[in-house]
Amino acid sequence: MFKLPRHETKTLLAIHGWSGVLLGLLLYAVICTGVAAVFASELNDWASPLPHATVSADLPPGLDDAIRRLANEVDPQFHEEVAVYRGAGGRLNLLFHRHENGPDGRPTERGVEFELDPVSFAPLDRREGWLEEIEAQRASTGVADFLVNLHVRLHIPDPWGLFVTGVLGLAMMVAAVTGLVIHRHLLRDLFTMRLGRDAVLRRRDVHVVAGSWNLPFAFILAFTGSFFSFATSVGLPALAMVKFGGDQQALFETLSGAPRAEDPRPARLTNVDAILADARSRSNAEPNFLSITHYGRADSMATVYTELPADELVYSSYVYDGPTGTFIREAPPMGTRPSVGASLVGLMYPLHFGNFGGALSKAVWVGLGFTGAYVTLTGMLLWAKRREEQPAWRRMARFIHYVGYGLPLALVCAPYAFFILRDSDIPAATSQGVAFLTVAALTAVAAVTTRDMDRLRRRLLAATGIALLGLPVVRLATGGLGWMQALEHGIAAVPCVDAALMIVGVASLWVALGRRVRMALPTRVEGQIKSEPQAT
Repeated sequence: MFKLPRHETKTLLAIHGWSGVLLGLLLYAVICTGVAAVFASELNDWASPLPHATVSADLPPGLDDAIRRLANEVDPQFHEEVAVYRGAGGRLNLLFHRHENGPDGRPTERGVEFELDPVSFAPLDRREGWLEEIEAQRASTGVADFLVNLHVRLHIPDPWGLFVTGVLGLAMMVAAVTGLVIHRHLLRDLFTMRLGRDAVLRRRDVHVVAGSWNLPFAFILAFTGSFFSFATSVGLPALAMVKFGGDQQALFETLSGAPRAEDPRPARLTNVDAILADARSRSNAEPNFLSITHYGRADSMATVYTELPADELVYSSYVYDGPTGTFIREAPPMGTRPSVGASLVGLMYPLHFGNFGGALSKAVWVGLGFTGAYVTLTGMLLWAKRREEQPAWRRMARFIHYVGYGLPLALVCAPYAFFILRDSDIPAATSQGVAFLTVAALTAVAAVTTRDMDRLRRRLLAATGIALLGLPVVRLATGGLGWMQALEHGIAAVPCVDAALMIVGVASLWVALGRRVRMALPTRVEGQIKSEPQAT
């Protein structure tokens, strides 16, 4: 496709390989967890469904009375802002909070959060403290939160975790661009599979074919992921420093509009259900998030966010006057009026998570994510195998096998701790983290003591398959819903996720127990190429 001189091609090949090897293992972890994060909401519904609630809307009618009742139960200082959104299994979360600097001096939030039954609006849980403390107490969302945190920041404290994942996104873009340029025959490579040749060529062809078809998605995923990582951790602070002399408040007012003039006089909030109904009719989409600022004051405002409307790729929000319920304006994702920049920012979220077409588009995104993980892993293995004559690269190949096949096993085992210890006082993040690290340590022992890499790969794949098949059993044994009961209450995530786990588990066992394939590795001896059998 691109005819480059031999020297430039070798340079780009080196950049492509080293960008993948140096950051590939971390990138592989981000991609694997990102595949699960696409279905974070469904995972929460699967792990923590309500056995008696049939929910037809994220923010159901009757919310107005619940907000007024609970507002009387919290300190008025936390009426600065109210956030209402859907939790696991259709639960409703109401967070009354105010913006403050935390113990570490960084801006955060402090308040009280209620978790409500979506039918009776009865409180199921109450959490208080700093936002970080409240998040740690959200037991019902523990499974997805653990995966999302690992995907977004690798469980590294802010802002360093965002820096790391942002750099990984850039590395992925480098690999995607250089991979495109070094393809001399891209169209031919899309369909080249030399099945009759030796195992090295077959593995390389599968890597090239999968990578070629996945190139556009890899670039989109890397670009949008880097945007999310760097926008808040680097971009906005840098813009505030350059344009506004470090005044972040002035920056936010420019991006989202100046706040209303202060008017602390008491004023009753209009009917919230009426606001949600109006936003539903304007957007032709279901509201899924409500923000109320200055609750109970004359200057209060309500902002409604909705699901992505049908046949659209850009989100909008709807702003209302709090006391009267008068519609003020439709707000774009960024700025105070529609613009090309606002539309581009709005495209980032649906393109990264693939939720623009509902469950179907998310399923496609998951499949493409699996392909990206496969390309990353096989690329690292091929790069290490080509240098297997060197002891350091042989150790690197062992480490790649450990991470490549041990990480999925540790991720699958983490929810076991959630289900077994869900009724204990141990935070879900802590129990899953301990389980994850324990399995990772045991896998490390297996990687060190197993000399044959093919045997190690098969053992880890078999263990992953067994763990996947056991998850639905453990979920049900620890009080989870059966399929018929879940379907009766409209919780399709329970049978769907169980079925997906069983299918992937059987596929992992099939690969692990299949015919042992030995791969002929090319070794350069005295300027000639000869092949010798080696285990993959």
